[in-house]
Amino acid sequence: MTTERYYYDFFGAKSESRWNVEKDIPWGEIDREAALSQPDILDKVRRTALIESYHALGTVSLIKLLHEDVDATSVFQVECFEGFRHFWSLRRYLDLVGFEPRITDEELVEIRRRNIDHVNYKPEDTVQELVNFIWSEHAAGYFARQLGAQCKDKVLAKLLGFISVDEFRHAEGGYQILTKLLERQPELKPEVLRAASNFKHYGWHVCELPVAVENDFTTVLQMKRKFEKVCGARIVSWREGWSNG
Repeated sequence: MTTERYYYDFFGAKSESRWNVEKDIPWGEIDREAALSQPDILDKVRRTALIESYHALGTVSLIKLLHEDVDATSVFQVECFEGFRHFWSLRRYLDLVGFEPRITDEELVEIRRRNIDHVNYKPEDTVQELVNFIWSEHAAGYFARQLGAQCKDKVLAKLLGFISVDEFRHAEGGYQILTKLLERQPELKPEVLRAASNFKHYGWHVCELPVAVENDFTTVLQMKRKFEKVCGARIVSWREGWSNG
C-alpha cells in the first residue's frame, strides 16, 4: 500500500470507528460505588486526562513542524480533536463519580504555562518529536486497553475501550507519516533509530506516567520492530556505525 492510499484509508477508518460521547457512553449507568472502590484506577484515569489535555501544546507544535506535509497535518488535526474528546470524557467521568481532587482549569493552565517553552520545537527536532508522538500514542493504546480490563465499572471499561482504539489509530497514522518522510529523505533513517533509542513519552511533561501493568514490555517490543522495519536496521545501528540492511 502506498502512503498516498494509506491516508484515504486512514480517514475512512476514522469515520467508521468514530464514537459519540453522548450516545455511545451510558453515563446514567455508571456504578459510582464500584468506581470509587478502585481509587488507584481513578487516579490513573485522572493523570491520563491531564496528559490528554497536553495536546493543545504538543500536537499543535507538531503541526507547525510539519506544516508543509498536508497529510501529516490532517492526521494531527484529527488526533488533536480526538485527544480532547478523551480529555473531556475522562474529566466528565471523574466529576460524575465525585473523585477528588477534581481537575480544574487552573491546574490545566499551570501545566501549559510550565511547558510552553518546551514545545518551542525547531526543525532539527522533527524526527525525535515525531517518534515520541508515535511511541506515546502506541503506549497509550495498550494502557487504555489494559486499564479497562481491570475496571469494575463497565462504563469506564467501555470508555477506555473506545479510547484504546483511537490511540492505536493515531500511532499508525504517525508511523505512516514517518514512512512517507523516509521515502522522501532516506538519509534520515539513522536519525530515526537514534530517536527511537532516546524515546521519551510526552506525558512526562505533565505528570508521573500512569502504568496499567508493571513490567509489560509488549508495546516497547512492537514499536522497536516497527521502527527497525521502516529503517531496515536495528535500533542500535546508529551507535555501532550506520549500516543499512
